[in-house]
Amino acid sequence: MKASLFLLGLPALGLAYPGMMGDMSREEALQMLRAKRDAELVAESQPEKRQILSGLVGSVSQLVSDVGGLLGSVATSVDPANKRPEPGYTYKDPVAGDSRGPCPGLNLLANYGYFPRNGHVTFSEVLDATARGFNMGADLATVLMVFAVLTDGDIPTESFWLGSGPGKVGGLERHSTVEADISPNREDFYLGCGDNHHLSSRLFQQNVYYATQDPNKQFSLDCMSKQWAANGKFSVKNNPYLYYFPFPSIVATAAFNFYPNFFSNGTYGAGGVANYESISSIIGAKLNKNTGQFEYVPERWPAQGWYRRSTEYGAVQALTEAFTRIYPSYPVSMLFPQAQGGTLDAKTALCYIYQGLNSVTPLALAGEEQAAAAGITWALSKLLAVGLDGTTLGCPASTLSPNTYLYPNATNKGGPLNEPASVAANIGSNVYYKTYFTSAPTTPKCSHSS
Repeated sequence: MKASLFLLGLPALGLAYPGMMGDMSREEALQMLRAKRDAELVAESQPEKRQILSGLVGSVSQLVSDVGGLLGSVATSVDPANKRPEPGYTYKDPVAGDSRGPCPGLNLLANYGYFPRNGHVTFSEVLDATARGFNMGADLATVLMVFAVLTDGDIPTESFWLGSGPGKVGGLERHSTVEADISPNREDFYLGCGDNHHLSSRLFQQNVYYATQDPNKQFSLDCMSKQWAANGKFSVKNNPYLYYFPFPSIVATAAFNFYPNFFSNGTYGAGGVANYESISSIIGAKLNKNTGQFEYVPERWPAQGWYRRSTEYGAVQALTEAFTRIYPSYPVSMLFPQAQGGTLDAKTALCYIYQGLNSVTPLALAGEEQAAAAGITWALSKLLAVGLDGTTLGCPASTLSPNTYLYPNATNKGGPLNEPASVAANIGSNVYYKTYFTSAPTTPKCSHSS
């Protein structure tokens, strides 16, 4: 990564970081900004009297009409070489025993054989597949995969499971490590009674509504910003276990800008379209026109032809858009330390990630200090390979407390070492061709269809 990329800094975000709001505390500032956004969300739903925040988006016929109005946009300026899937990669439904979890993009790549279809993947396989399938930058993929292996996988083999691991231990479904609450279209772990990995019908109904309000009828950054705001409001109000650790919160926020940037047909902002055909197919949402609900089906590229973005989308761009386009629409306390000089830019955020690696030591699945220490050494070497080391980044030597930064107080209520109660049947790999969460789970109902 070139150092000049870090000039793409983020503006001051006093609403997210302590000590930046004068005499007003961070929590007071957050409450003020959330109250303002609450009023805006209510106002947005009034013209058509749609109870967006309760998960109701009007009649079945209205929803079908909404979806129909989103169809038909066509990508331009695509490179034929970027058409996916590539020759030799064919779609197959996952079978019993295949591991699939909360990340639709990785599930899709496994369904096409870009890495093992059983969903047990290695660091190098994911690094290659995410580049070939979606043109994810090596720096962004490395950061995500380092933490997936460290907190959810096996360090000696550099591997992890896309869903839950053997014996329902580990894997990307492990809560508050890489996966986190306030997802684009998954329910919170507590409110879903452990189901943080199936597509929520009511959330995608809401997402469709916001797409209809977009000038271009797309799942744009503005559309996904509204989805973040509505989901954040719901979680803050209803989830007493909402504990937003810094690293998974970064991932969760960026996931909203991944929709247009990775799932668009073509390059978003350069002729690509974040259209319904692409988004619904890639995240596995199939509309039942009789019920108005979305069935969760295996993730796949749209049949009519899909082209990956033509340029890489890396860590700096992802962080910049997450904290300038998504997060400000509904600020949720992320427990970040104060950024040096009252600002947080992409370089500083990446320094926090680099310097905070030691804080994952108690989360290592092996639970052995020696093995965990070796894992940190491995992780640092992976980051160094893509230019994300302290020297290249210019990280300060003594600004942070690495053991408490990325996962502070991991044993607190809602933390990765103190998860809320769940139903055993909800922990496991995805089960497709079913409909989940047809109404908003304001309290855990502990069933798949609530």
